[in-house]
Amino acid sequence: KGSVWSFTTADSLVIDDMEGYTDDEGNRIYESWIDGWTNATGSVVGNLVAPFAERTIVHSGRQAMPVDFDNTKAPFYSEAEREFAPVQDWTVNGVKVLTLFVCGVATNQAEPFYVALEDKAGKVGVVTSTNTALLTRAEWTEWKIPLTSFTGVNAAAVKTISVGVGSRMSPKAGGIGKLYLDDIRVVKP
Repeated sequence: KGSVWSFTTADSLVIDDMEGYTDDEGNRIYESWIDGWTNATGSVVGNLVAPFAERTIVHSGRQAMPVDFDNTKAPFYSEAEREFAPVQDWTVNGVKVLTLFVCGVATNQAEPFYVALEDKAGKVGVVTSTNTALLTRAEWTEWKIPLTSFTGVNAAAVKTISVGVGSRMSPKAGGIGKLYLDDIRVVKP
């Protein structure tokens, strides 16, 4: 037994593997991933007490991001967002597919789950999973999204990534639940 090693290869660009967060002020997961406390949606990123990152239900490594959602009241969608400064180039070394691992909870109501990207020019592209049961599966599921699916977004200048439950374009009342995210990367097809 020994230390867990982490590698980044030319075939992969790590966006967030959730491993760098601590419970220290200034480095908590909810300080990088903005939730409903700031963006006025129904999301809460992180556990309410330390440890703030999830350390039991993880895809790989030691941590994942827990997200609680509440779509029972306005604005009827829940979103967590991470802004990059400086903007990120998600096209290096021929990477073209955004991948993320999602784990739901069996008691969750089926809800739309989406990823939105915004580039430095303010262009936004939103992709909603076709797997309507994604958030009800209590197992890690990989979602692969070609960057070309984020129509109009310059993948060489990504400013913000958002993950959400519900519909930001056509919000309607939904349910309450929890999900976990881990290992967000851009990879070669």
